[in-house]
Amino acid sequence: MPVIFIPRIEGSELVDTYPVDFDVRWSLEDMVVGNIFEDEEDFMLRDGLYDKEFHLFREWKPIKFAYGDLVKRVRDSDPNCYMFPYDWRRDAAHSGKRLAEFIQHIYNRHGGKEVEFVTHSMGGLILRSALNVIRRFKPCPRVGRIVFIAPPFRGALNVTETLIAGEKNGWFSDKEGYRKLARSLPAVYQLLPSFKSALVSSTTGKSMDPFDVKNWQENVTQPGTGFQRSFLENGEAFVRGESALFGGSSQAPMMEETAFVSCHGKNTLILLGTGHKTMWQIQVNEQNPHNCNWYDLENAKRNKLGDGRVHLKSAAIKGITLAAFDTSEDHGRICRNETILNAMNMWLNTGSVLRIKPRTQQDAWNRPSKSYFAEWDGDESTFASHRIKG
Repeated sequence: MPVIFIPRIEGSELVDTYPVDFDVRWSLEDMVVGNIFEDEEDFMLRDGLYDKEFHLFREWKPIKFAYGDLVKRVRDSDPNCYMFPYDWRRDAAHSGKRLAEFIQHIYNRHGGKEVEFVTHSMGGLILRSALNVIRRFKPCPRVGRIVFIAPPFRGALNVTETLIAGEKNGWFSDKEGYRKLARSLPAVYQLLPSFKSALVSSTTGKSMDPFDVKNWQENVTQPGTGFQRSFLENGEAFVRGESALFGGSSQAPMMEETAFVSCHGKNTLILLGTGHKTMWQIQVNEQNPHNCNWYDLENAKRNKLGDGRVHLKSAAIKGITLAAFDTSEDHGRICRNETILNAMNMWLNTGSVLRIKPRTQQDAWNRPSKSYFAEWDGDESTFASHRIKG
């Protein structure tokens, strides 16, 4: 069956198609060898894909360093593994609509065979957007097995930190440049944390909604900071669809969880690496006299139920098979991990994932009994039963 792979935000190279030689404007490989000083204006959205006069930018291919092993592993079983690079600077709904059209094309090309999917990080959100779109197609393409790797379905607290303070290891050498860039990208706002108690009031202990502009740190939302209120509102509309509260809009919101479970739950696997300290809560000081709604980033709560960016609170969906591994690499390198790739292939080939632990001297040579990862019951206290500790 054909398989489509959708990478994460930042996971596709961007090229300038105006020169004859298709000049690469953003590539992780360039960053690895030290070329992190990109021109900030290359990333600013102006009139769709046009960023500067006489320059047309577009997506090119997934980053080989991050995804070469994964693609090879899939193609070893089935050569029909297609890439879906996308312009991650744009609204995820735009990419979702384009992916829906690509799914239809691959479905027709293969004579109506089921199309299967592997995604990494934000690629999972884009797939849920596309699946919402293709429901309206006639005929609707048939969807087979799905593997979500580290999907931030309910966002990531690191994104909140990036929008407020920036990030040290971004495209630029300083946090301020990264923060300015992040605030200009619609997709970043669509990754804000929406799981329960991600943001809590330091005075009342109540959860605070990150999509409500009133809950943001006062100095962040002031004019001239680059913070985009419309991106915030539209980000909520993409994530929550018809349940959105703050007036935004989205042309292709994610398929709602209960609908997704009903349509695709039995064929879906969620994979996550754990064992890395990952933020799961930030206290917000609403009464700070100097800067209302001060986000206490320095004392954010962390535990090891995540891969350094995506927490199990964000990735897990009730009714969908969940498998987490403490032995996995962090978020950016997880798709190079042998255990993750083996689990992915096992699911695509059999629809199940064995709970294989490292062999010890106490194990019989044949280890006859087999156990499998199961659907998550929605209770966070059972996360441990879905984890393999190395």
